[in-house]
Amino acid sequence: MNTTMNTTMNTTMNTAAGTAAGTTVNAAAGTASDPVTGLPDPAGGAGAARRPRVLCAPDKFRDALSAQEAAEAMAAGARLAGWEALTHPLADGGEGSLEAVVGSAGGSYQTVDAVDPLGRPHRTRLGWLPDRTAVVEAAEVIGLAALAPADRDPLRSGSAGLAAPVLAAVAGGARRIVVFLGGTATVDGGTGLLAALGAHLTDERGEPVPGTGAGLARIAHADLAPARRALCGIPLEAATDVRSPLYGPDGAAFVFGPQKGAGPRDVARLDEGLRRFAPLLGSAADVRGAGAAGGLGAALTALGERPPLLGAEVVLDLTGFAARLATVDLCLSGEGRIDRSTAAGKTPHAVLTAAARAGVPCALVGGTVTAEAEELYAHHAAGIVAVGRRPRPLAEAFTTTADDLATTVRALCTLAGAFRPVPAGAAGR
Repeated sequence: MNTTMNTTMNTTMNTAAGTAAGTTVNAAAGTASDPVTGLPDPAGGAGAARRPRVLCAPDKFRDALSAQEAAEAMAAGARLAGWEALTHPLADGGEGSLEAVVGSAGGSYQTVDAVDPLGRPHRTRLGWLPDRTAVVEAAEVIGLAALAPADRDPLRSGSAGLAAPVLAAVAGGARRIVVFLGGTATVDGGTGLLAALGAHLTDERGEPVPGTGAGLARIAHADLAPARRALCGIPLEAATDVRSPLYGPDGAAFVFGPQKGAGPRDVARLDEGLRRFAPLLGSAADVRGAGAAGGLGAALTALGERPPLLGAEVVLDLTGFAARLATVDLCLSGEGRIDRSTAAGKTPHAVLTAAARAGVPCALVGGTVTAEAEELYAHHAAGIVAVGRRPRPLAEAFTTTADDLATTVRALCTLAGAFRPVPAGAAGR
């Protein structure tokens, strides 16, 4: 199993374990209920013996399992060990964030007619949460994955399609609009979105400039006031899984342009365009994350007047993660690869931080775990585990990830249960 377990599991598993965490007593009925689900607590009330409870809160295992599928596999393994399991799929602001948030928060979807990065008709989804927060995922409307390899050209691509779900949120009475960035096909500095919302982007002669990567260098004037008015004062927030600057060696064009279809000359042209456009966005061009989604981070900052937020933290907030975490004895998170970059804003790190704040031990499970992952013990990891029972080709491993994940989590929960005894007869149910 390639498992490393921290003694934290022994020492912190768990002062909360000796209490009926996550139960409230209904005085009228004399029964206990789960504060998250509202259902009767299986313990039968405060003071009664109950099964320990684990929160399964992974991100996706790329190319193998969605976050929801990973959470369900984890929960299956935990139940085999006699634990009660809650699923809470998560994301870090990139692809899959919309489904994770709407699913975990009990929201709904609205279908919106938009256009893809090349201006072709495209239908996308707008997420609605119970508190009237509207959630947009850029990758669902202007995503790279939606384009055939031959169509991937950031010089021709633009972000105009993102305006449709944003305007639908305004029309629907949203109290807040959150846009998850990541996975886009564009490097247009957000000019397509700005123009589609009503901003005036013109060249030296006052002629409109198309909102594409190729048009960036031609923009001499930008009036964003009409686009801001289109938002009707509704707060607009960008959430991202990267902290890239707008331009330069670590910026949107050089780092992400090649994977979007840009050759070396195209990358240089796009970077120069972003550099020339930056002054027209003011201080928004200088915030961390300005280069997210080909510069949409800067454009959304200029519109909403607030810098991009770390996507993983936004997802935790929107899905009520803290409230659910308060009801469990153990938390499990993970994703396809646990490595040094995990601590740079990825979902498992955000979960570790939240769990430490709540005093709940948290272990991580990954399809691959590198040696550098052990640095996460300094970030309160109670264990770091790689799934898989034996070495095998990657393609084969993808087909058994769910079973391997369930087996690994069963082992983790069985071990954790040794420090908090499982009620007799519960294991193996």
